[in-house]
Amino acid sequence: MQRFYSHIIVLFFLAFGISGCSSMGAAMKASPSFANSIGFAEIPYDDLTERYTNEYSKWADVNGLKIHYQDVGEGPTIVLVHGIMSSLQTWDDWVMELSKSYRVISLDVPGFGLTGAPEAIDDFNEDYLLNTFAKFIDVIELDNFSIAGNSLGGYIAAQYASDYPDRVDHLILLDPIAYPQEVPWVMDFATTPVISTIGNYFQPPVLVTMNVKQVYGDHQRIERRHMDRYVHMAQRSGAKASYIKIMEILKSRSTEEAPLPFAQIKAPTLIMWGEKDAWVPHELSQRWNEDIRNSQVVIYPGVGHMPMEEIPDKTVMDAIAFLNGEKVSQPAPISKGKAFSQPGATERQIEAVSN
Repeated sequence: MQRFYSHIIVLFFLAFGISGCSSMGAAMKASPSFANSIGFAEIPYDDLTERYTNEYSKWADVNGLKIHYQDVGEGPTIVLVHGIMSSLQTWDDWVMELSKSYRVISLDVPGFGLTGAPEAIDDFNEDYLLNTFAKFIDVIELDNFSIAGNSLGGYIAAQYASDYPDRVDHLILLDPIAYPQEVPWVMDFATTPVISTIGNYFQPPVLVTMNVKQVYGDHQRIERRHMDRYVHMAQRSGAKASYIKIMEILKSRSTEEAPLPFAQIKAPTLIMWGEKDAWVPHELSQRWNEDIRNSQVVIYPGVGHMPMEEIPDKTVMDAIAFLNGEKVSQPAPISKGKAFSQPGATERQIEAVSN
């Protein structure tokens, strides 16, 4: 036991030493107590529910989980699927605009937000995640609809559009994860044998604030409401174990060379990507554009891994234009060599980035 706690202390001081004062300060501000700020305490679920639900919140029983989702507006339906370590509030600005003309459904993906993971964490794997999302769509009785997904949510959305090509009207992918790549340092660090064991019990929120700063292209765009939410949700009971499990799943996926089924997607697809994405390099947009036949790519200069959160006004307007059948223009010139430096880029890819 003494050795276990010595590992914890080393982990904490390592996190503090490499983070800088600003990340630690953000973690302290977001945490309700000192014990929370150093990663030992949890935030009661009822407190999180009170803060992060509203009149649009609903719950769906799927695969042993109570999935938290919000249902706003009327019109054609679009489902919004967030990424790793996030929650449905990442889409708040999109929801505000989209709900003027659409029925917008956003959900806390299993393992995150107020949904949480299955009680038996070993049952939580990629198949469970994809199957739970597909069943969620059936439980809330959707037929034809559009999907937008970011990061892990982009992978979930693309898999669903591949498995049910006749049900998806439009697909929007924002910095999606799927293809082999080098994993972000935090995944490599958190999934090493000793650290992953410790991480099930102890995750200093400074690691969360560091990650948020890493995934933004411009730190000045980080809003307090988002930073606080990332810290709070990471302190939900069970979040530590589910975060580690998801990182293990994604690390495993990043090494797989097996063909992906995205050629089966029929829906017109818009691929949005932040040029300064430090987690999933924008060069991978080439792979998506090659595999999805009816797709176009838009690269956002100076933006990181979550364009819908970092530049919500621009990206939601582009999304609406795409949903209305309009062509989405590239925001600013991008060097062709930089955007698609790998061999095999087609004229269609070059044109999508240049226009």
